[in-house]
Amino acid sequence: MLRAFLIAAVLVLAAPKVVPRFNAYFASAFTDAAYQKEAAAKVMKGWRPVAGPEPGKKTVLIALISRDGKLMGLRDNMLSGSKAWDDAAIAAVKAAAPFAPLPKTYTYPTLEVHFHFEAAAR
Repeated sequence: MLRAFLIAAVLVLAAPKVVPRFNAYFASAFTDAAYQKEAAAKVMKGWRPVAGPEPGKKTVLIALISRDGKLMGLRDNMLSGSKAWDDAAIAAVKAAAPFAPLPKTYTYPTLEVHFHFEAAAR
């Protein structure tokens, strides 16, 4: 029993430390910094990172937001290899919707946003 505990403790201590990181990348034609900050904050607020992928892995989701702020589409561009991590990222984007309506100064009918949920090394 003690041997099993010691092995488990060594494995936990030897496991790489992971720091969750989040970034949002907006279409280059979209320059409204206040909107970007607000939309990213909504997603980040709902993200509940779980133990998951090894350091350096990430989930990249591509969201399509309509003029009225509705989430028209969400697809994965890259998965981390950890279903729990990927599911938490997807849930965060869906929970953030709807977003604020797009500014009138942005003339395109939709906005593409890439959300990156990274398991960075500590």
